[in-house]
Amino acid sequence: MKKLQPEDKVIKIDEELGIAWILLPPDSALNGFQGISPRIMDETKFLAAKQKAQKEKEKKD
Repeated sequence: MKKLQPEDKVIKIDEELGIAWILLPPDSALNGFQGISPRIMDETKFLAAKQKAQKEKEKKD
């Protein structure tokens, strides 16, 4: 996953996960549709949340 850049247009922030959702540029192949994409704001929080989710998944399996 890419890191947040100063020029990114932030739509939503998830402090717990350490990510921000950004608005992507219009896609001409999709008639100007603008999607959203996650970007890492805080790598420490992101990795901790990822490890926690993986441990919980392993417990269920």
